[in-house]
Amino acid sequence: MDPSWAEWPMPNAGVEVEAGAPNPQAYQDNADGTATDVVTGLMWQQLAPMGEFTQAQAAAYCAGLGLAGYHDWRLPQSIELVSIVDTGTYNPSIDSTVFPGTSAEGFYWSSTPYVGLPDNMWGVYFNNGYAAYNPSWWAKSVRCVR
Repeated sequence: MDPSWAEWPMPNAGVEVEAGAPNPQAYQDNADGTATDVVTGLMWQQLAPMGEFTQAQAAAYCAGLGLAGYHDWRLPQSIELVSIVDTGTYNPSIDSTVFPGTSAEGFYWSSTPYVGLPDNMWGVYFNNGYAAYNPSWWAKSVRCVR
């Protein structure tokens, strides 16, 4: 694993910034179905696709996505997916203006395997913002990043 993620700036929700965290969470709506995270520079798919996917299907969906003129979409790493959690909101724990229609009950896949259980992958439940792992063959939600 690339250790540079430890140097990566993690966006902070309003309640965290009030407590002294340094990187206020902010997005630029690109008006093309994408939003750019001002802190990390990552571009996100705003609307998650309908339906559910196994983790392998989610990865293939992102790899084949053509959105806003870009064709280099991918499934996010777990640290990237956690970075869009808004700890100041609940059910869903995400900025619903930037990411409308995010399933409050949905688990969203990452590309990060769970060490020790090779058939399990990390993701985030956006009802409460918790990172968790699930068997990769379960059908869950996806949101792509580039």
